[in-house]
Amino acid sequence: MRDLQKKIQKRIYLLAIMLVLPFIAIVYKLVILQWVEGPELKAKVEEQIIKYHTIPPIRGNIYSADRKLLATSVPTFDVYFDPIAVSRDIWSNELDALAAKLAQFSKTKGEWTRILSAGRQSGNRYIKLLENLTFSELQQIKQFPIFRHGKFKGGLIVEQKAHRRMPMGTIAERTIGYSSANRGQTGLEGACDIWLKGKEGKRWMQRMAKGHWKPINNGWDEDPVNGYDVVSTLDSRIQDILHHELLQTLINFEADHGTAVVMEVKTGKIKAMVNLGRTEGGYYAERLNYAIWESSEPGSTFKLLTAMILLEDKKADTNTLIDIGNGSWVFYDRIVTESNFSEKGSLESSGQITLAKAFEQSSNVAFARLVFEHYKDQPSAFVDKLYKMGLHKSVNFEIKGETAPMIPHPEDKTQWSGITLPWMAFGYQTSFTPLQLLTVYNAIANDGVMVRPYIVEEIRNSKRVIKRFGTTVLNSSVCSRQTLEKLKVLLANVVRQGTAKHLYNPAVPLAGKTGTAKLDYWKEKNSRKYRASFAGYFPADQPQYSIIVVVDRPNPDKAYYGSKVAAPVAARSASAIMGLTPASMPVDSRPAERILALSKSKKDPHELEDHVRKQVMPNLVGLTMAQAVALMENKGFKVSSTGSGPVNWQYPPQGSQLSRSVLIELKSFNP
Repeated sequence: MRDLQKKIQKRIYLLAIMLVLPFIAIVYKLVILQWVEGPELKAKVEEQIIKYHTIPPIRGNIYSADRKLLATSVPTFDVYFDPIAVSRDIWSNELDALAAKLAQFSKTKGEWTRILSAGRQSGNRYIKLLENLTFSELQQIKQFPIFRHGKFKGGLIVEQKAHRRMPMGTIAERTIGYSSANRGQTGLEGACDIWLKGKEGKRWMQRMAKGHWKPINNGWDEDPVNGYDVVSTLDSRIQDILHHELLQTLINFEADHGTAVVMEVKTGKIKAMVNLGRTEGGYYAERLNYAIWESSEPGSTFKLLTAMILLEDKKADTNTLIDIGNGSWVFYDRIVTESNFSEKGSLESSGQITLAKAFEQSSNVAFARLVFEHYKDQPSAFVDKLYKMGLHKSVNFEIKGETAPMIPHPEDKTQWSGITLPWMAFGYQTSFTPLQLLTVYNAIANDGVMVRPYIVEEIRNSKRVIKRFGTTVLNSSVCSRQTLEKLKVLLANVVRQGTAKHLYNPAVPLAGKTGTAKLDYWKEKNSRKYRASFAGYFPADQPQYSIIVVVDRPNPDKAYYGSKVAAPVAARSASAIMGLTPASMPVDSRPAERILALSKSKKDPHELEDHVRKQVMPNLVGLTMAQAVALMENKGFKVSSTGSGPVNWQYPPQGSQLSRSVLIELKSFNP
C-alpha cells in the first residue's frame, strides 16, 4: 500500500513538472520579448507601420539693404484625400459636386468620380489628388464640397513643400549662394544657414498602401519653427549696375572671367559683389566667387603699398627722381620692363622721372629700382611693414571660401630669392584676393582706418531685429596723415593725368590705380595671358564708395591693359551709382530753363519702344512722367515714380539690360 502511494506521488510530481516547465518557458519567453527583444521588435514594427516624419521649416528670406527680396522659399502644397473619413451622408450628397470642382484643375468630372469612388471601395485612405498648388489655390480647395467639413470629417490631407527662388534672377547668384545636402553651402545661404534654416517639426505618419504615408492627427505633432530673415548690405540697384557693366566688358573683350566689388568707405558694407565666368556654352554666369576665392599676383595695383612704405620710411618723396633709362632694367639674369612703355598715352617719359610721375604712369622700373636700392641690405624692413599693417591675414569675410594672402618673408628661404624684393615692388611674388586688396584701398579713402568688409547687416524675425552687425576696425591707422594725403593725390592724378586720364569725369572724379599682371610668365616665356584690374574709390574728393574690378584673360588682340579693360567699368559704374542718390543730383544743379527744355524735347516713340522690346533701358529723361510710366508699364515692367513733371532721373541708367525683376525708378525734380 505504501509503495502504491509513492508511485502515485511520483506520477503527480512528474505531471506537475510537465505542466510547470512549459509555463516557466512561456513566462521566460514573455519576459525576453517584453524586456530584451521587445523594444527592438516594436521599433521595427512601428518603423514599418507608424513612424515620425520630419516637417521641414520655411527657410528665412534674404533681403538687400534696400529691402528687395534676394532669396525666398516659395511654399507649394500637395493635396491627398482619405475617403474613409467621410460619413455616408456627406459622401452621397456632395461627391458629385466635389468631382465637378476638381475638374477645374485637371481630368474630367467623370474621371474624378471614378477615382474617388474606387478609392473609397478599396479602402485607400491616401489618394493623391493635386500637387504643387499655390497658397491661394489651396485656400480655394479647402472650400470645395466634402473638404469644407474640415480635415477630420472632410478627409482633406495637405502636405507642404518649399522651393528656393531668387527673384532677381542670376544677379548676385553666387553671392547669395545655396545651401543643400546635394550641393553643399555657398554664399549668404551657407554663411547664414544657422539663422535661415529654422527648426524641423515632427509628425506621426501611418504607412498606407503602395508605400504612401498618411499623417495621424494624434495631438503629438511638433510644429516646425521657421527660419529668421537675413538683411544683407547689398544694394540691388548698385548690384544691377555693376553686374551689367562687368558683363558687357567680359563680352566685349572675350575674357575668361571677372569680378567687381563696391564697398561703402566708412562702414565696410559690401554694396555689390559680381562674379562672372564663361560657361561651356560661351555665356557668362555666376559660377565661382572670384572676389574672395581667387588669390593672385595683383600687378601694379600693389604699387600703392610700395609707395606707402617708401613715403613712411622717408626713403623717397613724391618729387624724388628715378632713372628708368629706356624703360628696362637688367637685374641679375632678369629684365624688368615697362609693360605699357609703348602704349600711346601711357609712359611718356624716359630717363629721370619723379616718384609721382612713376606712379601716375605705372613704371615698373622706377619702383623696382627704388625698393632694391633702399632695402636690398635689409629686405625685412620692407616686408615687415606689410605684416605690421595686417596684410598677411585674411579679412575673415562672412562668406566661406576666402583664400589667405601670401606675402613672402626673407626669413623663409623656400619663398625668398634674389629677385623677390624688386619684383614685389611692382606687384609680383605676392598674392591677394580682390576683396583683400580692396580693403587696403578703402583704408586710404577712409583716412587711414582699415575696416573689415562685411555683407550681413541684420538678422530679423519678421519686424523684430534679432542681431545687428556693424563696423569692425582692423587697423586704426595704416600710415601717417602726411603719407595719407600724398597717396590720395597720387591716386587722384592717375585718373586726372595718368594711365586712366581718358576716364576723367569732373562730375564724379575717380581716384585709383590701374594694374596689368602677366599670367603664367614663369612657365611660358612669351605668355599672352593677362589680368587687367583697377582699384580705387569715388568721388575722389569726398569718398563714399571704394571699388575694385578684375578681368581675367581678356583677348590680347583686343586689349589687356587695366586702363583699357577694367578701369572703364569702374568709371561708368561710379557715374551711375552716384546718380542713384537724389542728393547727388540737386534741383539747383539743373536750372529751370534746362528742366523745361527737357520736357519739350522730341523723342521718337518708335525708337523708345524698340529699345524696350530688345530689353535695353531707353533714355526716358525729358518725357513727361505720365508718358514714361505708361511706356514701361505697358511693356510689363514695374515702375516707381516720384513727382509729376518731366523725368529728370532714372534707374536703371540708359543702355542697361532690362529685367522684369528689377524695379524701374523715375524721379522728377519740379522747378
